[in-house]
Amino acid sequence: MLIGSLRSLSSIICFLFTRPLFKIFSTDRAFAALKEDGSVVTWGNSGDGGDSSDVASDLSSGVSQIFSTSHAFAALKDDGSVITWGSNDLGGRPSRSKAAQLRSGVSQIFSTQSAFAALKENGSVITWGSHSYGGDSSSVEEELTSGVSQIFSTSDAFAALKDDGSVITWGDNSYGGDSSDVAAELSSGVSQIFSNFYAFAALKDDGSVISWGNSSNGGGLSDSKAEQLSSGVSQ
Repeated sequence: MLIGSLRSLSSIICFLFTRPLFKIFSTDRAFAALKEDGSVVTWGNSGDGGDSSDVASDLSSGVSQIFSTSHAFAALKDDGSVITWGSNDLGGRPSRSKAAQLRSGVSQIFSTQSAFAALKENGSVITWGSHSYGGDSSSVEEELTSGVSQIFSTSDAFAALKDDGSVITWGDNSYGGDSSDVAAELSSGVSQIFSNFYAFAALKDDGSVISWGNSSNGGGLSDSKAEQLSSGVSQ
């Protein structure tokens, strides 16, 4: 009886450790499964990423991570290249010039609802997708050519934290894309950035907090709250 139980347990363990492993990602109406062999399987609404037949050969191996907007996917491969599919205007198809820049050297990808931002190994940033949601970073292009260490997002805007502690923002003004009111405070000394759907909050080295974005949803501080957050914040 004991031997039979041990054999059953052995079979279960063998099954658990030999069956294919998956990670599943989604847009609003489609799924993408990343298999342990680095291939990708997609299904669901074709316009939102369920149909990846145009890039099937690129997704057959070597994929390490998958990212998504509401309507498109972006796969980061082991060689640092990026493969995209889904809604063309909402992240599924970068322009020819952007696609060329995404063929190598990408270390991480970030997204809003309808745009992507790729952080490259050299500290530069490439964006594509809906212009209104952060896909167009031309207004801050020079600041994003080097020195970016991390990228954060709300639903419609991005914020890049640079090595020198400064912050660069772009995207929908009402969702944190416009940080001009706190530009002086974000020019140096920022250690971390946090976000909700509508706004950003930056933690500075001196323990103070700076916020911007939608004023009714975390982007503004009352005088009393601003005073309480002027120092002593650790996380």
